[in-house]
Amino acid sequence: MNDHRGGDDITLLDGPGIIMTSVRHIPRACAGLTLLLTTGALAESFDAMFPEPASDRWNYGFNTTSGSRPVASVFGYTGTLYEFDDRDGQIVLDFDTTGLVSADAGSDRYRVDSIVVEITLADLLLGGYDASVDDWRTYLPPDHPEHLMDKDPGRPIELFATGFRNGISPATWTDTTDFSPVGPFGEGVRNAFAAECLAGGGLRDVSNSVADGFTPAPLAVGFAEGSVPGVELAEGTVLRFEFDGTDPVVADWLGTSLDAGRLLFSLSSLVEAKQQGGDFVDLYMRENPLVAAGVRSAATLRITGEITDGCSVPGDLDGDCIVGGGDLGIFLASWGTDDPATDFNQDQVTNGIDLGILLSLF
Repeated sequence: MNDHRGGDDITLLDGPGIIMTSVRHIPRACAGLTLLLTTGALAESFDAMFPEPASDRWNYGFNTTSGSRPVASVFGYTGTLYEFDDRDGQIVLDFDTTGLVSADAGSDRYRVDSIVVEITLADLLLGGYDASVDDWRTYLPPDHPEHLMDKDPGRPIELFATGFRNGISPATWTDTTDFSPVGPFGEGVRNAFAAECLAGGGLRDVSNSVADGFTPAPLAVGFAEGSVPGVELAEGTVLRFEFDGTDPVVADWLGTSLDAGRLLFSLSSLVEAKQQGGDFVDLYMRENPLVAAGVRSAATLRITGEITDGCSVPGDLDGDCIVGGGDLGIFLASWGTDDPATDFNQDQVTNGIDLGILLSLF
């Protein structure tokens, strides 16, 4: 490797993985250094808006329209007369993210700063709007020894991940996949189900959270901006579900999903259904004529974040997971500035002390 210097200039010679350039006005204390600027993996930021799902499905055993229903409901049944899941009527929202967020980057490289899912009420929301998670014991009959009184009116509409069973996977599920292998009756048999994220990337079916005796943690609870909890909500009200990837178990699920290019959410509620009636939560689906006409909206998704460089090495400024000549070149370009990336000792200036720290990391 040759080093051609004239005054304070350093010429960087081309070669495999080397960029030809010149760095001017480098302090004489550094003038004896020969630099290799190597290319490395760079982070990729994204701010992606999806105006409707790739598909949506009323995930209910007696739904005969598969993925083409204009309105779908979420509701619960905690009685003992029939063999149904507690969270009986669910909705699956399927977003293909590959067009706006690069897939196959590695599941551990996705950092999600914000996710917002919005969906619109297709009818009055009766019984009072609730923006908080309710303890599972508040759904028990009043004469049950473990019953707790629900201190606020209404029941929340909750957003979960979607889990799969019976040989179905996120890659194979479609909005026309059978509800279950045994028909509409039965508990814990549906092929796609609302799921809570668990440590290690696992998912737990929350469809029978009351019968199973636990209060699941949703990704988010539906929030109606400008509305007071406890009031009825009008048709056309937008419910907003917002969360991020700071929870490691949620981050694992998001990373796996974005790496595969598909986010599958499930909407669920334990608003109690009754035979031939009840206060169902009706929501607009993408096939609705009002949605097609632009009068109402199907579910939307906005997601912001970054595909990181995939490593965390002190002194690695170019993202190639090692400390080398490329990092030195970036460092020297910041000489004399207060760039926090190169001001290793945090004294508000990039100088010789920081250079010594960087060289010790080679």
